Amino acid sequence: MASSFLIFLTAAFGAEVLGTIVGFGSSTILVPVATVFFDIKTAIGLVGLFHFFGVAFKGFLWRRSVNWRIVASFASLGVLFSFLGAYLIAYLPAEIVLRSLGVFLVIYSLYSLTGHRLTFPPKGWLVVGAGGLDGFLAGLIGTAGALRTAFLSSFNLQKNEFLGTSFAVAFFVDLTRVATYWGSGVLEFDLGVWSVILAVAVAGSLVGRKLVFKLHRETFYKAVYLALLLAGVKFILG
Repeated sequence: MASSFLIFLTAAFGAEVLGTIVGFGSSTILVPVATVFFDIKTAIGLVGLFHFFGVAFKGFLWRRSVNWRIVASFASLGVLFSFLGAYLIAYLPAEIVLRSLGVFLVIYSLYSLTGHRLTFPPKGWLVVGAGGLDGFLAGLIGTAGALRTAFLSSFNLQKNEFLGTSFAVAFFVDLTRVATYWGSGVLEFDLGVWSVILAVAVAGSLVGRKLVFKLHRETFYKAVYLALLLAGVKFILG
């Protein structure tokens, strides 16, 4: 068990660095890694906890760049639906949901990488609805950051504003689903385990933050779209 947890932490550090650069991805990478060593519910619980610690710290680092109007609209329905998704984790076919999400991400990222940009005004029902879908998938499959990133990238935000807003939304969604995992017994409190996971999340966030400052805006968004494409292919292939 100790060696398995060490491998998980090593993968978690790398995933956190990449996730900090593009605004998502740590859960996408970690869930399949964790399921190799733990049962699916324990894996989702541990990854959810790690992701929560990571976005909480990154939200603090980018706190001055957060667009709170988007956060409020996105999280208003996202928090509620995160609870619903976490509750239904044992009842709905998550694999079908994951593959459908993968098809959407592949189409969207390829369209964006070919020089096209879908842009929408960050207001109204679009933001609220996107937040609800993001929250539901976060609770159900634990890897909804790709969808959130796709929506936020269409709002044409500056790099820092994009990251700060993304991490702030993720914090409120993750707070709900981690509390639900804990309350339902999927996630159990262990001071030693939680402390180590927190330390790895903070270290990965700091390294990723240093790297993201070196990227120009266009390069940054190309990296985001490429990450979305890879995530979509992974979801389709399972």
